[in-house]
Amino acid sequence: MTRSAAPVNKDRKVLRRIDHGAAWNSVMGLLAALAVFVLVGFWGRLYFDHEGLVIGFGLLILVVTAYRLLIVARFDSLYAAGPARWRWLFGIGLLAHACIWGALLAVVTLNYGISFNFFAVAIYNIGVTTALSGAWMAALPARQSYIGLMLAPGIVALLLVGGAEAMILALLLTVYAVYLHRLFASLYHTFWHALARERRPLQAQAEADDPSRRSRDMQLSLVYRLAHELRTPMNSMLGMLSLIEETALSREQKEYHQVASQSGRLLLSLIDDVLDYSRVLTGRIVLNHEYFDLRGAIEQSLDAFGNIAQSKGLELTCVMSRHLPRRVRGDRERFLQVLNNLLSNAIKFSDQGEIRIEVEHLGDHDRDGILQVRVVDHGVGMEPLSARRLFEDEFLGPDADPFANRHTGFGLLVCKGLVEAMAGQIGVDSAPGQGSTFWFTLRMPTQLDLSDRSELRRALRNKRCLVAGAAPGTFSALLEELEILEAECEEADDYDHALQRLRAGHRDSSEYDVLLVDTRERRDSALNLCATVLDDPALRGVNVVLLASVDERSHAKVQKLVQRHSLPVLTKPVHRYGLRTLMAGLYGVDDVAPDDSDYTETAEDLARRRDYRLLLVEDNEVNQMVIRGMLGKLGYQLKSVSSGETALALLEQERFDLILMDCMMPDMDGFEVARRIRQNEQAQHEQVQHEQMQQASAADDERDTGRVPIVAITANTMEGVQARCLAAGMDDFLAKPVQLERLETILRHWLTPEASTSVDMDQ
Repeated sequence: MTRSAAPVNKDRKVLRRIDHGAAWNSVMGLLAALAVFVLVGFWGRLYFDHEGLVIGFGLLILVVTAYRLLIVARFDSLYAAGPARWRWLFGIGLLAHACIWGALLAVVTLNYGISFNFFAVAIYNIGVTTALSGAWMAALPARQSYIGLMLAPGIVALLLVGGAEAMILALLLTVYAVYLHRLFASLYHTFWHALARERRPLQAQAEADDPSRRSRDMQLSLVYRLAHELRTPMNSMLGMLSLIEETALSREQKEYHQVASQSGRLLLSLIDDVLDYSRVLTGRIVLNHEYFDLRGAIEQSLDAFGNIAQSKGLELTCVMSRHLPRRVRGDRERFLQVLNNLLSNAIKFSDQGEIRIEVEHLGDHDRDGILQVRVVDHGVGMEPLSARRLFEDEFLGPDADPFANRHTGFGLLVCKGLVEAMAGQIGVDSAPGQGSTFWFTLRMPTQLDLSDRSELRRALRNKRCLVAGAAPGTFSALLEELEILEAECEEADDYDHALQRLRAGHRDSSEYDVLLVDTRERRDSALNLCATVLDDPALRGVNVVLLASVDERSHAKVQKLVQRHSLPVLTKPVHRYGLRTLMAGLYGVDDVAPDDSDYTETAEDLARRRDYRLLLVEDNEVNQMVIRGMLGKLGYQLKSVSSGETALALLEQERFDLILMDCMMPDMDGFEVARRIRQNEQAQHEQVQHEQMQQASAADDERDTGRVPIVAITANTMEGVQARCLAAGMDDFLAKPVQLERLETILRHWLTPEASTSVDMDQ
């Protein structure tokens, strides 16, 4: 620990020496100021012409001089009490001195023009201002303000005096003031850069000698390597799922596929948690701020955790405020990571009841607002002391027991690090036996809402909806969404009460239009209610919707009822997109899904893709198959090789429009392959230039030796890998698991219409 403190002490000694030198050097400036003032007052006859003015300036100069001399004389005691306070006091005296002498320069200029008095005061002002450039390095704003206060009044006075000579002198003073302003900034940054460079070797040596630092570096290296190995099979799994998504699937198969995909992404997020925990420890959290669909992001978490919660007998619900903005600006992935961790934690420690997400946004939509998210569970709860310890990093203590029961994993620690990196707050409210409420708040700017489509609203306006058997959170979500669509929503006490209200409404000519039946309380009773309503001729005008989990949809009784009556099923957890999609189909409204895409492909774009020639350098056969399938779906032609040597040999014979390069390969990695490709391109370019100079032939201009884009594909997400890719000559970066949308975006960016080789490729 003593070594780590040495650089700080050394910096303080250096700064004290500089401040002390600036203080005592200022004494010479004060003595020179008194001499110049006496010279101008008597030799320049300022005292005889303006006695009162000279007395006033003299008193001000004496007061400021006494103040500055006192600051210098008491340097040791004032500096010991606080260097920052001494610099503040010294700066006040400095700026007061500049105000007086800048005003004096303006006065003598206006009264005497370009005369002896003007040159005497101007030379003094320029001299002491220039001397300040290397005298006091601690406060750049004060030194730069000193320039303006000293010279600007004289420049203005010269402009008021007028005349060619005055204008030239004003211009020269202005140029010199700008020069000093930039000089001060340059010297200031050079000083601090030199100081930091002098300190850096000592810091590096201290970190290298710290055993705990070396141990942590080894652990982080192991974490990154393990994450890399796990991402490789994840790339294959998620890649195949994305290819399955492009095939013809029934609605039920699509829901099963969605759950599998969301579960795979959840596993990937757990891998990211491990990496982010290491980033939290080292302070390397990187955020990506862009606008995203807030409600869509939350619905993605609901779909991912809905089946997990239902498998434990839990009801996952979400209540979003109707005033929730559609798009906010922030890091979408980090936001989801925090929410997913809190949901996973709530499911883990709950055995019954409901897990409810509550989302609100406070603030106007045209300004920054506060996003509040709460995850409420009915689990075992905890003592207040235990709740306070949840976000304390007890893994790092020297005597910490990693198998202690109080540890809940590093997920909450990651949440705390991410929320604080996003300038937010996170906490928990809990009581034993009453469950817990985890909450976090983030400041997120909003984007103006796009106009909603009104077809579904017109179709549901004044429609009466009745909900039976739903959890409180599910009913709140349905009530919120249906009221937005201008429909009326009511809740029945139980299934029998729902049937009674339907028949009473028919008798009173106040029929219900939609019945939403949840299987949560009693599945058989819910199915019997649906069958009874569907078979009753008097209730033919009621549209029945069954709310069921993904697992319940495959149940024999549910399948039989759905097939017999073409019963629409709304998969839980309930959210806006699922409800509106079902209601749109129920009332014959075409499309209610928002379209956030700014890019639409044309037939010419799809046809042009067949002309592009892509090369994949990947040693893993499964990953080759996945990427080949993705590019086949997108319509690109692809040739793949499994080693860097083969790729270099192939590039000598054929040209490609883009190269997808795996970074981690045996024998020769992707970085070395990319460097050799760039070296070969440079050599070919120099050869073409030489031939053009020798032959001056126009035919040589047609030879294409352009730079082929190289996109890195790697499972290594360690800090610095992307920079290493760019340094090796690659142009872009694609992390595994490769997502079809991200791959398409990158290819669309780099493959411009003029980039095509327009040559058919061997299949």
